[in-house]
Formats: sequence, structure tokens, C-alpha cells
Amino acid sequence: MVVLRESGGCQPIYKNADEVVTFKFFHGSKLVKNRKDSQWSYLGGKVSWFDYCEVDYMSMLELFGMAKDLGYDDGYDVSFYGEEFGISRLIQIIYDSTLLTCMSMVPKSNSRVIVLYLKVVSLSSSQVGNDSSDQEYSCFEDDDSSDPDFEDNDYAQSDEEIDLLKKDNKWFEGYVDHSIFENDPNAEQNDESDNGEESPTLTCPNSSQSEDDAVGEVRRKKNRMPKGEDFRPEIDMASPGFKIGLRFATAELFRKAVRIYSINCGRELIFMNNDRNKIRVVCEEGCPFVIHASSVSGRTYLQVKTFNSTHVCSKGTKNIHATAGWLAERYSRQLRLNPNWTASSFVEQVHQDYGYRPSRATVYRVRAMAVDIVEGSYSKQYEVLWEYCHELRTRNVGSTVIIKYEMEGDMPRFKRIYICLAACKKGFLDGCRHVVCLDGCHVKGPHPRQVLSAMGVDANNGMFPLAYAYVEIESNSTWLWFLELLSGDLNITNSHGYVFMTDKQKGLIDVVDALFPHAEHRHCLKHLYGNFYLEHRGLALKHQMEAIPRATIVPWFHAEMTKMLQLSKPAHDWLIEKDPRHWSRAYFKSDSKCDMLLNNLCEAFNRSIMDARDKPILTMLERIRLYIMLLMAGRRVLCEKWHGQVGPRIRKILEKNKGKAQWCIPKAAGQNQFEVMHHSGRTFAVELNAHSCSCHLNGIPCLHACAAISWFHRNPEDFCDAVYKKEAYLRAYEPMIMPMTSQDQWMKINLPPLLPPKYHKQPGRPKKTRKQAVEEPKQPANPYKLPRYGIPLKCGNYGGEGHNRSSCKEPRNPNIKPTRKRNVAKDKLAVRRRDDGDQSSGQQSMQLRQRKHPSSSQGPSQSQASQVAHASQSQPSEAANAFQSQPSEAADAFQSQPSQASEPAKLSRVQQRRRRMKDQQKSHFVKDPFFHP
Repeated sequence: MVVLRESGGCQPIYKNADEVVTFKFFHGSKLVKNRKDSQWSYLGGKVSWFDYCEVDYMSMLELFGMAKDLGYDDGYDVSFYGEEFGISRLIQIIYDSTLLTCMSMVPKSNSRVIVLYLKVVSLSSSQVGNDSSDQEYSCFEDDDSSDPDFEDNDYAQSDEEIDLLKKDNKWFEGYVDHSIFENDPNAEQNDESDNGEESPTLTCPNSSQSEDDAVGEVRRKKNRMPKGEDFRPEIDMASPGFKIGLRFATAELFRKAVRIYSINCGRELIFMNNDRNKIRVVCEEGCPFVIHASSVSGRTYLQVKTFNSTHVCSKGTKNIHATAGWLAERYSRQLRLNPNWTASSFVEQVHQDYGYRPSRATVYRVRAMAVDIVEGSYSKQYEVLWEYCHELRTRNVGSTVIIKYEMEGDMPRFKRIYICLAACKKGFLDGCRHVVCLDGCHVKGPHPRQVLSAMGVDANNGMFPLAYAYVEIESNSTWLWFLELLSGDLNITNSHGYVFMTDKQKGLIDVVDALFPHAEHRHCLKHLYGNFYLEHRGLALKHQMEAIPRATIVPWFHAEMTKMLQLSKPAHDWLIEKDPRHWSRAYFKSDSKCDMLLNNLCEAFNRSIMDARDKPILTMLERIRLYIMLLMAGRRVLCEKWHGQVGPRIRKILEKNKGKAQWCIPKAAGQNQFEVMHHSGRTFAVELNAHSCSCHLNGIPCLHACAAISWFHRNPEDFCDAVYKKEAYLRAYEPMIMPMTSQDQWMKINLPPLLPPKYHKQPGRPKKTRKQAVEEPKQPANPYKLPRYGIPLKCGNYGGEGHNRSSCKEPRNPNIKPTRKRNVAKDKLAVRRRDDGDQSSGQQSMQLRQRKHPSSSQGPSQSQASQVAHASQSQPSEAANAFQSQPSEAADAFQSQPSQASEPAKLSRVQQRRRRMKDQQKSHFVKDPFFHP
């Protein structure tokens, strides 16, 4: 069924290009002949698309029916022209055989397009008659209604031809024959074509023009304004320049170019006249700079008519045109590459480029606008969610994409979305074990919600993504909705043999038990220990708590529980209340060939999408899909580099078991059955044909089985279960996730746009960091010093807890002497203040030093010695008499303190400390009755 595509529609993807094609019609303009190579080309006009055209039913009658749908009814003579593929030559299509030939030359692809050109002549015009040389002028010929420079990119002329045409103002008349006006004295002489043929002229529907009007139009062409150069924003907008005659398509484009020019030149230009048809731009008063642009003859474009680029003013440090919106558009690419660009470095970069320093508030606005440009708006991305889901289902046939919404009036409001790709479903059913890990993580942003995920286990014990959902909250209803859809995608009719690993989230335990009653439900040991740590702490309890679930058989489990009872009865009672089938290997079923105790696979997935969890919904979903696509493609390539039958992780386990196998002694019993004795005295029964051991083998040969295999000199990889082999790994990653196109190529869906979910902003600043677990150690402030974990702060004043002596509110305890270091610091500060305050207070500071060090105060000070020396020089007799008059007093003073006289005048602090320690050691040795030197 032929469908006329609506304006703005996208090209459909055909599954079978041999049966259905798309016709692209150019109509409503002229066919122009190039004098250089005598080739016809189509110039301007409209473009229409007809999709879902069946090849077997295409004929000339179908083409005339399409032309009638375009508005060319019985009052028009329609001719069809097609392009010979690879030759770029137009041929006229008259017969069905010619049409089929053109269709067969087009390459086959998912979007097969056949291009046709329409030549339409109105039969109601007086120009049409028996004379074949008569022509009719199209309504598109006048420049008031169309641009003669418009051409389709597929048939664009070369740069040399474009330059040649720009130099000739009469190029259009020279390339198209107008033989009807050759005898008109007011009309220009036109050249004939090389072949003597006339160019066919196309008309649009419902347009006719008399011969007199056409002649008058040609006469008016001589008085037209010379054509100027066009401003091309995709090329010239980065560094716009102005000159007289430059044309701008719209007034908005001219204003934008002026603003960027003002920022680049460093001057703050002012819009004096600023309306739709006339704009005048000047600089500050006294500067001759001016730009004046206005429309020509009432047309929509503006043309520069006055331009003076001379500046006599100086550059400024501010510019009103350097707004946050312009900065965001200018630096959006750099912000995409460096999302953690700091505000200070951004300001320095702007100042280096343009000489301006934006404020800090402007920088934050720039960052928010740049995020919207790069990643899209948080609210507007919900409007195109229908198109994204349709494109995802179209590209990945068989995928499940479901959106749940609630109606709010006439508009749907988004609630949650579920995505399960077809490659993930097929890979899980073909090559993975029946183990499903479930978990959820938080999403940041204006609409904080949660992402629920389901992970499988591949042959290398790696993460295999299954499905993910974006829901409002992690609750019983959301998990029920998610697991019901997952059960349908994985075809879980009987849950026997399936294993579900969870973190005991709210509502998840009841949902798993209700939907999968026969499945094995395991709880993550890390989260179980987190609850255990709240009530029972200690390193011994932690080690014993880890040893209990790792016991592989029931007798060993009870032995480890007995050890826990000996350590702590409350901890033992706490574990007795928990069902061991959920967290102990001794009670796990051996059907799944999996003995995982931790839910690390979901935690690894949550960590991998960390960067996408604070993005808008469409960006987040697309990054998750891209991560899964690259993950599966990368592992598919890495599997070819395996050196053996199993993956690297399985080989690492085998190497570990082979190293421990040297402490085992195998004894053959016959028929590949062994009795293996461990160096600890335990004995195990190994049966290699059944791949079993009495220590609860899980598909990988244990140390006892490796010891028995070494007796045969065989490779332990040969005795691994098939779920760990390379073939199972390749089957899981063989399906491919198909690539996606950009948003501008998505098919438009005629559905009301989705409204963003409701959210009430919480008070305070939103948190960016993750909440740490209770037992998780915090990052120490000093990486070179072990922090004091678990030691309460104790006061040295009265022994209170929770504060120290400096922050104690109680009065000072007189029984506690202050430390010597603290007194020395106070004395130094006091001496410094006195010395700096007044030079005359030197004697007081000296007295303070003498009180502190009495040994150094026995002899005369430097000031006293200088005074004595000065007195001795001025009055030598008096000084001699003074010393001679008191000889006995000086002698008595030296004889009364012989020890002080023998010591130096002043010892350093280190020497004093060493002397005190030596005295203490001597006193200790003397007091000790058992000491014998």
C-alpha cells in the first residue's frame, strides 16, 4: 500500500528490499541544462516521498496516480525523468520497462530509495498549443517566491561552476532558453543550447500566468539590484565578517552574527535600530564604526548596505553580549570532554580566549545550559521516549520495551519503563546457568528514582546482563511488576532448578517466594553480615561468621556453628534464627553448578553505570544499552584468545586447587573411583565418571578431584562441567545487540508526549556521596597514620568521655599539673611580647630568665659586665678599690656553691633532658635491692 509521507517523517526500514521501495519525487521547479557538459539537472522545487511501494505492482499508471496525489490532476501534462545509476544522466521514463530498469539499478538496502523528477506543464495556459516551441513560465521563476540558488545536495554543481555563476549576474538566462522572447527588444538575448533543444519548464499546481505578465517580469529583471554574497552560518558563524552586499536569511541570524562579532573584536556594540526589516549597529559615542542592514523590496532576507569597520575606541573588560547562553554554546564541546571542569579554570579559559571574566553565578548557569545542550533537558527527554522505544524495538527485533504511565487529564505521565533486549534473552537461554541476581540502585538528578537490574552468570563466572527497569521506588509492587515481565521473557513456567540471589530488599523476598515457589532463593552474605555486625562485633566473630557459610557439607556446618557457640552465645542464637538454605553452601542445591555467596555481579553492574545514573532518562537508558552492547562485543572477541577449554577465572580456580592437591594422596579403587586422604587426616570419596566428590563438588574439580586426576596424568579442564566450557560462553555472547541511530532519524509516533514524573524536592542540598555501610572503614585523614578506631575520646581533667581537656567545661583540676611543654610555650610567648612591646623592659625579661634558670644567674649578666667595664675604664681606681674591698665575700660565694660553679652557665634543652634521664636511671638502680652493677 503506497503511503504519502507526512512532512517531517522518517525513512522506514524495510526487512525485504526486493519487495518494497520508496520513491522520492522532485516537482514544482525546472530542469536546467549545463552548457559545459550538456547534462540536464533539476533546480529547486519541492520534495515528496512515497513509502511502501510494492515492486511487483509498479507501472506508469501507479506513477500517474502518485502525481495526482501531489496535486497534478488532469489539467497538467506530467512527464517523469529518472537518473541512470553510476552515470548521473537523466532519462525520460515513458514505458514500464524503463521504470523497471531504473528500479533494478538502485542498490538494495534496508532503506531503498528511487529518485524521480517531474516535468509538469499546465494545459490551461495560453502558451500551450500545437507548436512544440511554446513554453509556460513557472510560478517559481520569480525571485520573490523562491531562491534560484537552491539545489539538491545529490545533484550539486562543482565549486568551479558555482564561482563562475556568481560572477555572471545573468547566468540563469544564459543557461535556460527562452525562445518566445527572442524578438522582444526589451528582453535580453539568450544563447541556445548545443543541441538546439529547449529547456523544459515546470509549473506548480494552480498557477498560470499570461504572456504579458511574463514579458513584464523579464523586463523588470534589468533593473534588479546586483546579487550579493550569502552569509552561510555553518561556515561563517564561528568568526563572522561583514561587507557591503552580504545577505542574511533572517534578522535573527544577523543579530547573532553581530553579537559574536562584538565578542571577538572586544567592543560592546549597540543596536540603535532593531526591528524585523531594519537594523543599525554602532559602537560607543565618537567611534565611526557602523553596520546598517535592511530588507530589499520587502523580502525576508537582510542585506548589508552600510559598513565601516574602523574603531577608535579601546577594548573593554565587559560585554553584554557574552551571555551565559552564548558561553554554553561556545564551550559545550569542552564541557562534554571534561564534565568535571572547575569554575575557576573555566573563568581563566574565558579570560584567555576573549579577555572577559564571567561571574561565578554566570559560570554555574553556563554549566547547567551546557548540560542541556550536550545531554538534553531532563523534562524534554520524556517527550521523545515513545520514539526511542519504537526505534529500540525496530533495531532489536524481539526485544521487550514496556512503558507504564498514568493519565493526568488528557496527557499521560511517565511512571516506569522495562527493557529486556532480544540478544540478552537468547544468550541467557542458550549459554548461561539458571542463576538470576537481582538488585537496585539510586538515580540522581531532578527526578530521583531507582534502576532495577537482573544479572545472569556466564561460563566464566562473569556478569551477563538480562534486563533493567527505571521505576519510581524499590517496593513490593515495583519488584512484582519487574519480575512478572522478566519471567515472561525468560520463559520460566516451572521455577524448579532456578536460583535467585538477592540482598533482602524491601518486598523482594515475598515476591520471589510468590512467583517462583520452587526456586532456590539465596541471600547475599555481605548484607547478612551487615545486619550481624550491628549487634555482634569483633574480629573473631567476623572470621567465624565467614567460615560458617563456606562449609560445603552439613557436618562441617554444624562444627563451625559449635565454634561460634563457644565464642558468643548471642551470636550463635542470632544465626540459628536464619534459615541456612539461604546463605550456607552446605544446604545449596548442586543442580545449578553455582556456589556464589555474594551478590557482586549486580554490584559490578551498578558501578559500571555510575556515570549514567545522574543523567536525563533518555541519555541514561542509551548509555546503559551502549555499555551492554560493547560488553557483549568485547567478550565475544576476548573469548577467541582463551588458551584452553575454560575461561581465565575458572583456570585460576583450577590452578589453586592443583596447588593444594599436593597435600592429598589418591588411592585407586577401580572404575575411576578414588579414596583421597588429605594431610589433615580426612578422607574423601571421588568418582571421576560422575564428576562428584564427597566434599560437595559444584562442577569444577576440587583439590581432591585434582589429586585423583593427576594419578591419570590428565588435564583437570577435561573434567569441568559443560556449563564452564568455551562453547557455552560463545553461545551466550553469540547474539548481537544492534546499533542505534541518532534522534533525528527516529520515526515519529503519533502519541501524546509523556509528562515527566512528579517529584517533590527535598529540603537541603542533594547528596552526591554514597552512604557507607556500618562495618565499612572510612578513609583516614592522614594516610600515613593508623586512625583510632573504636577508642572513645577521654578528658584528662576529670576523666569524662566524649571531649578532651581543652573543650572541658568543668573548672581546672588542681591535682593535675600542666605539662612542661605547655608552660615553656607560655613563657616564650610572654618573653616575646615583653621584648617587642618596650625596649626598656629588658631587665624584667632577664629577671624572668634568671628565675627560670637559676644556675645561669650566678655570674654577672652581659649588661652588668658592660657597665663594670665602662666604670673600670672611666674610674680605674674606684673599680679596683671596689673589688679589693670585698675579697672575702666573693670567695665565700664561690665556696658555698661548688657544684654550680663547675657546671656551664647554660645547658640546652636536649642536654638538660639527657641529664634528668641519667639521674633517674641512677636513682632507680640504687633503690633496686636486686641490682648488682
